[in-house]
Amino acid sequence: MPGRSFTISTTRDFPYYRKVWKKVVTILTVSMFLPLAVIGGGMYLYLARTIKIKTMQGLQAETLSHKKDIDSFLTERIMDLKLISQNNSLSKMISPGIIEQFLSSLQYELPCFQDLGVIGPNGDHLAYTGPYDLKTKNYRDTFWFKAVMAKKVYVSDVFTGFRNEPHFIIAVKRNEGKNIWILRATVMSDLFDNIVTHVAGNRKGDAYLINSKGAFQTNPRKGSKLMMQSQISPPGRFKGLQVEKKDATIILTTWLETVPWLSVVSIDKKNLFEDSRKVRNMSLFVVFLGGFLIVLAILLTTDSLVSMLEENRKDNRRLDSRLIRTAFIASSMELSKGVFSDLNDILSNIHVTAALLKDQAQPANFSETDLMAEQISSESIRGKKLIDSFIRFSGPEDPVIMDVNIHIILNHILSFLKTPLIEKNIAVITDFHDKLPSVISDGAALHQVFQNLLLNSVAAAGANGSIYVSTSIEENAVTISFSDNGPGLQKADMEQIFDPQYLTDRGDSGFGLSISRTIIEKIGGKISVRNGEQHGAVFEVRVPKEFIGEFLDSNRVI
Repeated sequence: MPGRSFTISTTRDFPYYRKVWKKVVTILTVSMFLPLAVIGGGMYLYLARTIKIKTMQGLQAETLSHKKDIDSFLTERIMDLKLISQNNSLSKMISPGIIEQFLSSLQYELPCFQDLGVIGPNGDHLAYTGPYDLKTKNYRDTFWFKAVMAKKVYVSDVFTGFRNEPHFIIAVKRNEGKNIWILRATVMSDLFDNIVTHVAGNRKGDAYLINSKGAFQTNPRKGSKLMMQSQISPPGRFKGLQVEKKDATIILTTWLETVPWLSVVSIDKKNLFEDSRKVRNMSLFVVFLGGFLIVLAILLTTDSLVSMLEENRKDNRRLDSRLIRTAFIASSMELSKGVFSDLNDILSNIHVTAALLKDQAQPANFSETDLMAEQISSESIRGKKLIDSFIRFSGPEDPVIMDVNIHIILNHILSFLKTPLIEKNIAVITDFHDKLPSVISDGAALHQVFQNLLLNSVAAAGANGSIYVSTSIEENAVTISFSDNGPGLQKADMEQIFDPQYLTDRGDSGFGLSISRTIIEKIGGKISVRNGEQHGAVFEVRVPKEFIGEFLDSNRVI
């Protein structure tokens, strides 16, 4: 139908596929994040719980080990004093310079003793060395003197004493026959504080000792001093370790074995579980990063797929439009058969009329009338032959495998293309092999293939162009080449030119070329394309001399 055009709506494709896109993105996102949340959340909870448990176990083990270190320190100091008292007599200990040698020796090994003194059974100093003026002091009424006389070994709580400074002492009693004497030493507070607070390390917290009344026996890191009352009320003596969580602090307590002091370790909970918090933050970061990458991958993938679907839908609509147009032309050709038959009858009547006119012409006008009648008769016969030939040309043929002269088919098609070639001023150059043999093949199929390729060359050459058709012989086949002087093909065109939905910028139609390739391959041939040496494209059809393909359906698309 002249003037009829087909337009493709692209706007209607968008909402349909974008709705599908939204559903797919939602489903994929949920299906990705649900297992990620379940597995990741479960792993995080398990890992965080495990880290907390292991951290607490490590802290408890460190606290107990620290308690043993303090006990060991005090026990070793007691053994130092016992060793001196057991291996030396009173007369030697009070000899000039001896006690100074023992203090120097003890401080050389470990500078933990501040002074050293030998005290008689009446509480008087028999010998003393140290920074304080205590040699004239009597200790008979002091609590520690009574305790050591009763227990033989005594470690005191922190007290001020005669020096009016907080300190604690270690004293051991020696029974040397009738002589009873005490070796007493004062422990340096700074060294002992460092040993006690070492368990806290770089953590935010504190470690200290308190006696059974809650008084500090070592200096805490902040807030209080020696002998001040702590905020902890010591419980009754227990074995092992007690853990108490109080606000933002974890408090671990255990009794020493050597002295009735309570070892207290107070650790900031936030600082203690810093590793757990780092794991949580890292897990959240990994989850969010993984989620972002997953969503990004989903969006990019689905958007690419939807874009491909939209393009395919547009291509399908274009193909549908062309198929509708092709069906319209095919049905019009069926209707045109009747029209051409009527025209054929009309031309026959004109021919008969011209013959009668010639018979009835007067002798005077015979020559002129005869010439006119002859011309009418000649044109009517030519028109009738042309119509008969076109009807046979356009009508379907059953597939018949027979000897086919390729040159006859090509000339036949070129004769029908004569008018459009003249209108576009396209030159056709043929180079047919003189001894080209016939091939055993389907003539109707080759006719359609050659027709499609020639029409494609006409479209590519354009006005004032040229087409070159040649034939040649190979060992077991015949090659037919169709070339034009239009623009060359791009690399992308080479890859997709036989796609039924593809159309090149120069006018090559993948629809007709795809049909041609399908037909030629079914009869055992092959079709290829390449660029010409100077310009244009060259389509080569290779047809085997002997038929090696399969029969084709007679309903072909032209």
